[in-house]
Amino acid sequence: MIVPTYNKRDRLAFTLESFAYQRDCNFEVVVCDDGSTDGTSAVLNRLRGNVPYPLVTVSGSRRGAGAARNRAARAARGSVLVFNDDDMVPAPGYISRHVEACSDHDVLSRGERWTVPVDVVPLFLGHVVDPRLYVDIWSRARMTVAEKWTLDALTASPNHQYRFLQTCTSNLAMRRASFDRIGGFDESFGTRWGAEDTEFGYRAQLAGAGIRLTSSAKNLHLEHSNDSGEKFRSGLDNFRHLGEIHSDSKGISALVRYVELAVERGHAGELFNEQEFIDRDSPDIVLFC
Repeated sequence: MIVPTYNKRDRLAFTLESFAYQRDCNFEVVVCDDGSTDGTSAVLNRLRGNVPYPLVTVSGSRRGAGAARNRAARAARGSVLVFNDDDMVPAPGYISRHVEACSDHDVLSRGERWTVPVDVVPLFLGHVVDPRLYVDIWSRARMTVAEKWTLDALTASPNHQYRFLQTCTSNLAMRRASFDRIGGFDESFGTRWGAEDTEFGYRAQLAGAGIRLTSSAKNLHLEHSNDSGEKFRSGLDNFRHLGEIHSDSKGISALVRYVELAVERGHAGELFNEQEFIDRDSPDIVLFC
């Protein structure tokens, strides 16, 4: 497990405690703290030795999520790397489903992301993640409009030429050999949000790696924003940087211009709508004994 983190102490604690319910496989969790200033190190020190799996921590120097993922990947010992953000709670079987999907060496396994609405999350933070609380938070899971669009795209047309757009490193797995062959994450995107996972997915696609939907590998986003558009407004320079890196790609150029126009015209929130939900029941969660 690869988990980059920066100043999300309480969400990180909830996420790491939730990995205790992954009881159908052997795994380690490697956390790279990218220079947090909110007491994250104290949380990691408290949890190390008090969770039922090896918890490895490495330190970064505020170079951004891509650099943190690369650093954690170098410290990991497994042959399969599962990338999970510091605010994404795994469902039981999350890791093993990804590992099964990665039996093909040239596959990026993209799991299914659910969300806890931003106004509900504070009800759960700061509590010990016992079985009751773990099942309870999953009962609050909602499917966003953005995620439904992603799942539909990967299901209806799994080999379309723009499938790299569905590369989302908050729920993604691959063999270490594939990660190394692709070359890891481009660290030049720095500390701003956005585009470094899209760029990774684009290079993966060029290298012949398929992107496969593994809907049984579910995790749950502890939402921390009520403005989907803010991500794209703050990350616009990263998308422009993506266009500069791959200036020969018509698809990338079209993506960048699309993002620019949406931001300029005040429609950035429609690019990846995580504030609206579809009418779909939350997943049934069965704990492993």
